[in-house]
Amino acid sequence: MVEEHEPHELTRDDAHARAIEALTDAFFWDAGDLGSPLGGDTGRDILEALRDAREVDPRGRVVAVLDEILARWEVANDSWDVVSEAEVQAIGEDDEFSLLTRDEAILALAFAQIFVEGRVESEVRRRALLALTRQALPALLHGWGDKRLERALRVERMREILARRWD
Repeated sequence: MVEEHEPHELTRDDAHARAIEALTDAFFWDAGDLGSPLGGDTGRDILEALRDAREVDPRGRVVAVLDEILARWEVANDSWDVVSEAEVQAIGEDDEFSLLTRDEAILALAFAQIFVEGRVESEVRRRALLALTRQALPALLHGWGDKRLERALRVERMREILARRWD
């Protein structure tokens, strides 16, 4: 039997004050929106993993949470710095699942950390900004079909937010 998951709640009551201030767009708070960094199964799993990790070790490196999840999901944990269209396309042709899931996971982690702690670890922020560069490439936007313009605007909005100081 396949277990169905209800969308998790993303309420301002549970969010850090800096998240409430920065995440003014409605899509950030929509747990059922797959275009939201905290939407869908990936967003929920990352947010829960971050919360669990913080209960165990409040000062642990957040990127370790990502490493553990990617290993569990059997997602390649490499090519973080690749942003040229040709190289990204080659990676996508070889392992599209890892490419897309890795970007989705790092974006979820960056925004989960904002949501929970009002900050973003520098390496998480660096990787998330690189993921947004990849996500803005025409080939990856094309995958959003008739929602590609909306996706491009959201990618830019996420980039604006992550470009702020979060330490």
